[in-house]
Amino acid sequence: MPYRGVIFDLFGTLIDGWDEVQARESSAELAAALEVPWEPFRELIDTTYTERATGALGDLPEMLRELCRRIGFEPSEAAVERASRLRLAQFLEVLSTPRAETVSLLPTLRDRGIRVGLISDCSSETPRLWPTLAWARPIQVSLFSWSERRRKPAPQLYLSALTRLDLSAAECLYVGDGGSRELSGAEALQIRALRIVHRPVSPGSHFQYDPETDWRGSEISTLSELLPLLEP
Repeated sequence: MPYRGVIFDLFGTLIDGWDEVQARESSAELAAALEVPWEPFRELIDTTYTERATGALGDLPEMLRELCRRIGFEPSEAAVERASRLRLAQFLEVLSTPRAETVSLLPTLRDRGIRVGLISDCSSETPRLWPTLAWARPIQVSLFSWSERRRKPAPQLYLSALTRLDLSAAECLYVGDGGSRELSGAEALQIRALRIVHRPVSPGSHFQYDPETDWRGSEISTLSELLPLLEP
């Protein structure tokens, strides 16, 4: 059946995000700005993802202070300000570079009357920078785990997106790369999910938290493959 709306994931779907090497490099730069040792800081960045992505550690400066304290350091205000600016710059670089097909697809969906939503697991940097991103303006409803205080696959995220888009589960697609077990989370609510595979998966090529390695459902290789499935 044709669908009247689509909910997208962000990192690994509409934008590339970081690969594992880039993720390590960004945490190393952040540790240097905070003047703390990199290895324990990097490990903490990994293990506190859920806390960071659900607002449990507060906003960006609060989060940086708490991470430093957990490894036995008390950063100066100057270091926190420096690291906060760096972290926002790191995120802005990634968020400002959508995939080429994203830039063409989103306005096409808008012009066809397709309702477009987004659910992203992310820390505070993404919702803070989101209003500055011109390419994202065709997205009508955007839900961020940091703001919503819960991560995918929490049913409330999908249900809230459907409500705000004024769609039923049967009228909507969910498209993501499979991080955070987002695909099975959508399908549990009767939302048809499609995994997007932009490139061959090889070790270190694609950074994900809680990847959906056992997905056996539908897959697409380009976002343009959605168009035949969608109509106003």
